[in-house]
Amino acid sequence: MRRRPLSCALALLACSAPLAAAEGQPANDGAQPEQTGPQTVADATPPETVPLAEEAPGRVSVSFGASVVGQYISRGVAFADATSYQPYATLTVALPELTGGAITDASVFVGNWNSMQSGSPGLGQPNSGSTPGWYEADIYIGGAVQIAERVGVSATYFRYLSPANSFDEYDDFDLTLTFDDSGLWGEAAEARGFSVQPALRMVQEIGQPNRPDALYIQPSIAPSVLLGSGDGGVTVSIPMAIGLSDSFYSGVDGGTPTFGFFRVGAGVAANPFKGAASAVRLTAGLDYWMLNDRVANGLDDTELVWRVGFSTGF
Repeated sequence: MRRRPLSCALALLACSAPLAAAEGQPANDGAQPEQTGPQTVADATPPETVPLAEEAPGRVSVSFGASVVGQYISRGVAFADATSYQPYATLTVALPELTGGAITDASVFVGNWNSMQSGSPGLGQPNSGSTPGWYEADIYIGGAVQIAERVGVSATYFRYLSPANSFDEYDDFDLTLTFDDSGLWGEAAEARGFSVQPALRMVQEIGQPNRPDALYIQPSIAPSVLLGSGDGGVTVSIPMAIGLSDSFYSGVDGGTPTFGFFRVGAGVAANPFKGAASAVRLTAGLDYWMLNDRVANGLDDTELVWRVGFSTGF
C-alpha cells in the first residue's frame, strides 16, 4: 500500500467539503421500520450516509443516533484521519394525503448530521473556527415517495458547514432511487428476511468555490439476512458500492479519473433491548476500501475502517 500524495489530496480538500453518509445510518442493516430519506450504502455521513428517518405510527416522527468511525472517508476521499464521532437527528412528517394510486407512501424530512474529533482533523486542514474539533455540521431537507410499495425516490438538499473552519461551505442536491426486493426470492429467503437492497445515488454539487461542480454517481447493493428469530435476531449485511464522478476525483498526475473506489463491508445490527428501549438499534461493521491509485485521495491503495453506532426514534 502507498499513501496518495498529500499535496494533491489537500488541493482536493481545499475546494471540496466532506460529502456527508452513514455507516451508522440504519439504511442497509436489514429488517427494520420503514424509512424515508436518502437510502444508501457508502460512507459515514450525509450524502454518503445520510441517516434515515424511521417512521413512527403518527404523522410526525423523530429519529436520532450516532456512529463512531475509525477514520472519516467519504466517497473514497479522506476528510479526517482521526477517529470521528458522528451524531445525527431527523424530523419526518408523513403526508398520507399525497398517497393514492401508484404512490403508496410520501413524506418530507429535515435533519442535521455532524462529525467531530477530539483533536484536529489531520491532513493539514484548518481547525481555527469557533469550535475546534467540530469538523462538519450539515443541514439537509427533502422529500420521499414510495411507488407501488417497491420503488423509493428521495430528493434531498444539503448545506455543508464547518464550525472548525476546516473547509469552505457549499451545497449538494441528492437524488436516490431504491428498490425493495424483500419477498421476491422465495419462501425460504423471505423467512430469513433476505434482500439485496439495490440503490442508485446521484449527487450534484452546487457552488463549489474553486473548481467545477461535480456529479457523483454511486450504484450499490447491500445483501442482508436475519440470523435468529424476531426481535432477538441479528441482521448480517454485506454492503457494496462503487464511486464514480465526472470531475470530483483529482488525478495524481493531473486530469479527473472517473472511477474513485469499490467498497465492500460486513455489518451486524440488532435490537437487543426490551420494553421502552426496544426501538434502540445497535450496529457495528468493517468496511474495506479498494481505491483508484490514480486519484489524489490522501489514502493508501486499500483501507480498512471500523464503525459502531446506534439509532432509535419515536
